[in-house]
Amino acid sequence: MRGQNTIIRMRLSGYRPSMVWLHALDGSCPKRYFLDAEHSVMLGGRPEVHIGAEEIPGTLDLRCLTGLTVLLQGTEKNRLRAVFARLREFAPERVITSSPDFVHDWQPEKVAA
Repeated sequence: MRGQNTIIRMRLSGYRPSMVWLHALDGSCPKRYFLDAEHSVMLGGRPEVHIGAEEIPGTLDLRCLTGLTVLLQGTEKNRLRAVFARLREFAPERVITSSPDFVHDWQPEKVAA
């Protein structure tokens, strides 16, 4: 997984990105400078996290995405479902999931106080 360290540094500095792109990749995470998720914000891009195909969704540490709107993208539906299930354990504010054939918008139930 790549990109989470940039988001952690942002949050520790008091910044809260309005959206974070979470990509469930078909291959391994790119590490070339301009494609690496760790450099995306520094290069004027969007905050993003890449999950490599070799990673097991159930073991991902997605705490940096707690309370944020996450745009989850990928091409393999079962993998997206697994990443989505894991992401929900970390209480994101909203998750918009998309693949080539569907879009799903999810927000947790609001409990009345």
